[in-house]
Order: sequence, then C-alpha cells, then structure tokens
Amino acid sequence: MKTFTAITLLLYWSIIILAPVIAKERLINSQKTIYPEKKPNK
Repeated sequence: MKTFTAITLLLYWSIIILAPVIAKERLINSQKTIYPEKKPNK
C-alpha cells in the first residue's frame, strides 16, 4: 500500500510540475509561423 501511495504521489507531483512547461512549449510552437515580408506578384 505504501509503494502504491508513493508512486501515485510521484505521478501527481510530476504532472503538476510539468504541466506549465508543456503548456509553454505548445504556446511557443504555435507562434513559430513564418509570414512572408512581401506578397508575390500575381
């Protein structure tokens, strides 16, 4: 029972610690869109 509790707590803490890091990575990746400086002539 103690090992189950320890594993559960470790998973819980890792999710809490890593959640902001993962959210920040997704935000950075979504802002990497490159736009052309000039529109090409038609």
